[in-house]
Amino acid sequence: MRNILLISHGGMAEGVKNSLEMIVGQQDQISTVSLQPDGDNIQFENELLSKMKALNGKTLIIADLAGGTPCNVAIKNFLEDEQVEIVAGMSLPLVIEAAVNPQLTAQELVKLSKDSLIDAKAKMKQTEDVPSVQAKGTDLEKYKAYEGQANLVNTRIDERLIHGQVAGIWTTSLNTQRIIVANDEAAADPLQKSSLRMAAPTAMRLSVLPVSEAAENIQKGKYGKQRLFLLFKNPTDALRFLEAGGSFETINVGNMSYKDGAREVTKSIQVMQDEEQVFELIASKGITITAQLVPNDPSIDFMEKLRN
Repeated sequence: MRNILLISHGGMAEGVKNSLEMIVGQQDQISTVSLQPDGDNIQFENELLSKMKALNGKTLIIADLAGGTPCNVAIKNFLEDEQVEIVAGMSLPLVIEAAVNPQLTAQELVKLSKDSLIDAKAKMKQTEDVPSVQAKGTDLEKYKAYEGQANLVNTRIDERLIHGQVAGIWTTSLNTQRIIVANDEAAADPLQKSSLRMAAPTAMRLSVLPVSEAAENIQKGKYGKQRLFLLFKNPTDALRFLEAGGSFETINVGNMSYKDGAREVTKSIQVMQDEEQVFELIASKGITITAQLVPNDPSIDFMEKLRN
């Protein structure tokens, strides 16, 4: 695996690494070197060379600023080293791409980093202007050839719905073609729907539906052979989906935040007593429930953790 070395003025490199690991989990291949406020180019060069000596194989250096001391020192020492690539303009999206897609070249990473920079308010207004593609009263009979053959690549409970872990890690790793958010409140709120469209990968289809409509559409084969990522906000929605005639064999619990009276099952999952009962009902239907924040984390038996 390619090493990644983040270099910066002050604490930026370490801060980006910490933020990255909140989203995609621990990344042992990523290291940092910082130019300290009371340091100089000599201090930084010594630390950089020491760190690079400890790394084996190909290394991608990501510097905070073109023309700054960290970048200049890296270029001075590794310009002719074919095992080392150097990119300047550190950002969290850039580092995420480098971490989860080690096959990408420096040039490809630069292009993706540029594409990730958007005017968020303008983008939101654009999504508000896009007419809904979810037609009312769709004739599901024309999809009968696909009835009962839904290609669910993952079913997940995530209170935050579409965010970095889902949009940048899970859907990419599973070659997802459509995200289906099944939540009545989101489906009825134009602002939430616009926010979800903005958060979803640009090339990916998105449906934001009431729970019962999601169950009907999926079971009746509306999405054909598309690779579907089904997303619930809470376990109650997942149970309602099953009661409405939907089906899935496994469900992954990702994020459920702390609420007054909740108890911790894992660091990212806090469960209320009534939610424990909902999980028991889901499990009683023969559904396998796992806890897994990101794909490279181990998959944990959620019900075993919940009952202990």
